[in-house]
Amino acid sequence: MTFAKVRTTLTNPLSAAILAGLILLAGIASAVHFLLDWQVHRSITQNAEVKAMKWSEHFFRTIPNAEKMFNTDTVVPEDLARLADSFAMIDTIHFELFDAEGHRTFLSTDGRVEEITSFSQTALETFQTGVPQFFLHHDDTEEENEQHEAIIESYVPAVTPDGRLLGTIEVYVDVGPLNDALEEAFQQISWVLIIGTTVLLAIPASAYVYRTNQLRKKDQRLLDLTRYDQLTGVFNRNSISEILKEKFATPASSASMGVLFVDVDFFKQVNDQFGHVCGDRLLKHIARILQASTRNKDDIVGRFGGDEFVVIASNISQENFRKLYGRVMEGAKAPCVYEDKSYVPSLSVGAYLTTDQDTEKTAIHRADLAVYAAKRRGRGQVVEYTTDLEDLFAQDDGRQSA
Repeated sequence: MTFAKVRTTLTNPLSAAILAGLILLAGIASAVHFLLDWQVHRSITQNAEVKAMKWSEHFFRTIPNAEKMFNTDTVVPEDLARLADSFAMIDTIHFELFDAEGHRTFLSTDGRVEEITSFSQTALETFQTGVPQFFLHHDDTEEENEQHEAIIESYVPAVTPDGRLLGTIEVYVDVGPLNDALEEAFQQISWVLIIGTTVLLAIPASAYVYRTNQLRKKDQRLLDLTRYDQLTGVFNRNSISEILKEKFATPASSASMGVLFVDVDFFKQVNDQFGHVCGDRLLKHIARILQASTRNKDDIVGRFGGDEFVVIASNISQENFRKLYGRVMEGAKAPCVYEDKSYVPSLSVGAYLTTDQDTEKTAIHRADLAVYAAKRRGRGQVVEYTTDLEDLFAQDDGRQSA
């Protein structure tokens, strides 16, 4: 096309309007795609940040000799085995440790940990500022029906449970599945966004924000499935075990901790007489009573199994501990109502106040002994642990059924 023909076309009002519309549409499309890419990048970075910080906490909580890995001391094989097992926890590719001067002390790849020395300016900056840094690495190879590789290189401060800053942890997190899920979701609405933006920018903008929130909520629900009991909404047994491990990691946090082991009396009979739906209603009722009896959000309520619950109250005095289980027993006087049936629950409670000599196993064991004693003494009561309860199991062939 000659210059004269182009000039004639541009001077035609209809052609000029079409061209202007195409340019506007192209500009809007570019802006929308930029916003979508930004949203995907922001979402997967936030996801990687949560996973990296969680792995860092898990690292210090489960590796007894974690601090030695930030200097030249030799790490024991048992610690290396624990590290290898932790790689699947948050889709970790590998991790690196840097000391306070930015020198790398350890590198882990494919489950193998080896000692290696290098320097990282990014690790040093992270240590000095205390601000995590994240870098996205993309494999943009166009392969049909194949998942695109997306890795977040995360630098997080290495902070011990007692608040000391040792150095920097670099964790490589695989965010490929989340990246693909977000891109696929946004591809479905991208053209709606582009066309809709030409008419009313707010409508498509709201749509992609809503879609992002849906994915975030779905991811949060998946995390909650691993932490909470789905029937009652309180912590599940695995979460209680993790909480106890964390609290008993340091003597200061494990002393003067109240542990209540709560058993619902005659629960099997309730299920048999009124049905499992009524039994589920009763468990929810008990969970609400326990939650309402706690002092604050720091007290923990969890379902330990079937009809058993555990309450953990940190840094509590003997007097306040007795007030706590007093509130539990008083709350249990409220009937559980199901359809036209009303049932007043009975609870057997074992109470134990820990010392700095206890472990998580001894704390649960002693609270369990106390609840066993409560059931033997007629149920519907609280028994505090004393040393003379240790031979209870030897006095009976087995525990009474609930």
